[in-house]
Amino acid sequence: MKSSRGHSSGAEELFERLSPRQRECLRRVYLRGTSKEIATALDLGPGTVDTYITEAISTLKARNRRHAAELLHAYEETSGAPRKFEFEKAGVVEPGPDETSRSSEAKPLTWLQSLPFRTKGVPFNDLSPFLRFFWIVQLGIALAIGFGMLAVGLEVLSRILQ
Repeated sequence: MKSSRGHSSGAEELFERLSPRQRECLRRVYLRGTSKEIATALDLGPGTVDTYITEAISTLKARNRRHAAELLHAYEETSGAPRKFEFEKAGVVEPGPDETSRSSEAKPLTWLQSLPFRTKGVPFNDLSPFLRFFWIVQLGIALAIGFGMLAVGLEVLSRILQ
């Protein structure tokens, strides 16, 4: 089913799934920007830019970065909405409409959120400084225990072999 603008509703859904950062990166790819140039302009790392572009390629089911940029450009040119550049502050997330009333309350952490693993959908490390320190100490203790067990095991093995 085609909309009045010439895009199918499925295609519109694909473009709506793109994040503002992915759109901005693709716009700059369309203007022939390299990952390094885009990273400098958006105050990001080149690897981060490549990740945004790769995710956008996957979302749009494009052949490559240039194809994805051309698809986005064609979509924005033919859609009735004015094209706007959306600049974001890196790492800053503004609360949604339902979170503004609860923003002053401390939200309890679940045990999964306190683990030092990346959570799906979180673009950066969201552990508090206390939890980071806690996990660094835990890692140090685990390494010390591991090396201690290795030393004891080697000593026992050498006694057995004598």
